[in-house]
Amino acid sequence: MWPWLIGIGGVLLLVGIQVGVNVYREANLPGERFRSQGNVHVSLGASTPAYNTEPPTSGWHTPHLAPWGTFLDDPPHDQELVHNMEDGGIVLWYRAGTPDENVERAAALEEVVGTRWPRTVIVPRDGLDAPYVLTAWTRLQRFDALDLDGKRTFLEAFHGIDHHPGF
Repeated sequence: MWPWLIGIGGVLLLVGIQVGVNVYREANLPGERFRSQGNVHVSLGASTPAYNTEPPTSGWHTPHLAPWGTFLDDPPHDQELVHNMEDGGIVLWYRAGTPDENVERAAALEEVVGTRWPRTVIVPRDGLDAPYVLTAWTRLQRFDALDLDGKRTFLEAFHGIDHHPGF
């Protein structure tokens, strides 16, 4: 009987350690964590419930991705960008301004991304509550300044992590 109890206790200890490590790691990742709203595919522009974050970090999205890269005008639809995040992408949002401001802000974000993180989309957004916002699947971080190191830390933490069912 004792060997069984010791064995079960050992297994429970190992599981507890793994859970503790995961909780600790999750708590120390950059940005705010939000509850996932799932990953249901919808037609572009379909009426859906509101996203639980602004800008969105999960939820209803199209079956196709937005192109990776930089947009100065006419950004992709949120439903496309959410799919990019599900596929391990990061969306770097900047507060929309004048055409000259948009060029400057997009160029600054392109400098952050460089060639190291290809799964990124840089887009303007009206009404952001910070000059820059980075989103990944269920994660959001606001930046009041360019903060290259902070943005790169976010990219390093979340770039390339696939969130399809089974992953």
